[in-house]
Amino acid sequence: MRAPRSRSLSYAPFYSELQGYSLSIFRSDFMAALAVALLTIPQSIAYSLLAGLPPTAGLFSAIFGTIFTAAFGSSRHLVSGPSTGIAILIQTSISDVLYSYYENVTGSARDELVLNLLIQIILLMGIIQILAAFFNVAKVLQFVSRPVILGYFAGITAAIGVAQIFYLFGVPFPTGDEPILHKAWFFFAHLTEMNPITLFVGTISLVVLLFVRRKFKNWPDALFAIVAAAGLGLFFSTWQLGPKIATLGDLGLSAQPIPQLTWPWIDLKVINKIFPAALAIALLAILEVFSISRNFASRSGQQIQAAQDVLGLGISNTILSCIIGTLPCSGSATRTALNFRMNGQTRIAPILSGVFTAIIIYFCWPLVQLIPLTALAAILIATMPTLTNWQEVKFSFRATREDAWVFLITFTSCLIFSLDIAFFIGIVISIATYLKKSSEPHLVEYAFNSKGRLIVVNPNDDVHRKVRIIGIGGEMYFAAADFFQNAMTPVAEDPNIEALVLRLNNVHHMDASMCLAILHIYELARAHQHYLLISGLTEEVWHVFHRTGLVKKIGLDNLYFSDETNPQFSTWKACLRAQELIHKH
Repeated sequence: MRAPRSRSLSYAPFYSELQGYSLSIFRSDFMAALAVALLTIPQSIAYSLLAGLPPTAGLFSAIFGTIFTAAFGSSRHLVSGPSTGIAILIQTSISDVLYSYYENVTGSARDELVLNLLIQIILLMGIIQILAAFFNVAKVLQFVSRPVILGYFAGITAAIGVAQIFYLFGVPFPTGDEPILHKAWFFFAHLTEMNPITLFVGTISLVVLLFVRRKFKNWPDALFAIVAAAGLGLFFSTWQLGPKIATLGDLGLSAQPIPQLTWPWIDLKVINKIFPAALAIALLAILEVFSISRNFASRSGQQIQAAQDVLGLGISNTILSCIIGTLPCSGSATRTALNFRMNGQTRIAPILSGVFTAIIIYFCWPLVQLIPLTALAAILIATMPTLTNWQEVKFSFRATREDAWVFLITFTSCLIFSLDIAFFIGIVISIATYLKKSSEPHLVEYAFNSKGRLIVVNPNDDVHRKVRIIGIGGEMYFAAADFFQNAMTPVAEDPNIEALVLRLNNVHHMDASMCLAILHIYELARAHQHYLLISGLTEEVWHVFHRTGLVKKIGLDNLYFSDETNPQFSTWKACLRAQELIHKH
């Protein structure tokens, strides 16, 4: 039975949503879009500050990224835009490049360089994601184990918490690109410089947010927290009570957030410096979109196409690279969850949310500048528990020792190294774990009982047989060749046997390395006056044997095809052939 082929990519998937679209569906999409837009604005600004960029960076990403990802993706509920993981990776990646290669660049030249690096990273991300969609990257995602993703998001959670407590307490942020552990130590060393008024306002906004989230689940809790913080900030500043509370207006924002267009380009001189970061961020965005869309599709019963969602993400980031000073887009779990809870029916809801976000920030920008930075820090801190599924972490620790170690190494790497390096470390460990498990084929010795049925031989039994049957199962490719050869060499050299039967009923993916290993065992057996026979041959393995010359070398009479109706029959015939050769000898 063949697996169904994946559907081809569509360049106008939104057309199907317009067919049969009714006024009742529009009402549901309209209300969901408005709720998502009200949540999007404070979240996007918070992500902008997390990335070390102007507040408009996250807003532009939320507007254009949401619209184009929804238009060209496959999920009806996915809301894209800036996310915590992407924002912090952008911040650490650009800081690392500046610290490593452009340490002497300062002032306005440094600001311009940051924007140029950001544009090139986003453009590379878009290109990588579009290519990944055409090459069906969903099949590659299965090699990234769940403990890697859990460990990485646990590291992101720690990074967000360490970064935002500076804004929450009003402690000056350290300069330079330092690991998470170093930033945490810096915070505690400078805790005496905290601003008590800033901490009070941030705490009140956090309490309001958690209260609204608990009592009114479908309300924009972040908006209520910001309104409360802004009101307190105006009160303290009007009556000049205590030190000044930093707001978005202190960042020197323009009067209205109008996107400035540019023609994206890639500087070949810096491509080697930014490509690892662009690749890591592109893969993380793909993983976020893939996991979020699949999660909500399972709840709604929709059949999604992962490659189509990746194509929409790539198109969005390619378009965002034409806007100066914007964040790349990814999937947003919180905004997608709100869209789903508010009963958004079609992809029109995310598209409308992007439009509503643009309208609100254009006409209400003077009010946005009154938002205290400590309130945005409180919003990000409140999202920390939702970033990591601690039930799945506990499940991974209980499953196997390898899963626990993969999680711990990935998480520790996030604390010690930059996040893009930690992400690649986790992927390498995940792939290495898979290769280790798949490179050790399952070897079992069989024997026929008095009723003529195959039984497993206890390895502790010291019984000498003239014919030994070794069953092999698993992935028989190059990684397993040395293990197979080392395990079979003592059997082929056993002086008590006269014939060896290899049972290959459960063998998959035979390649040249395994054929050479089998040839080595055959020659070793012949050197010790033993016969080698093979049973359970599948059509796939037969063609490989025929092309490599093993059929001619071992002999057609010593090879037996598998019979699916009677899997033991080919081994029985091979043993009869072995007895015949022994008697002739």
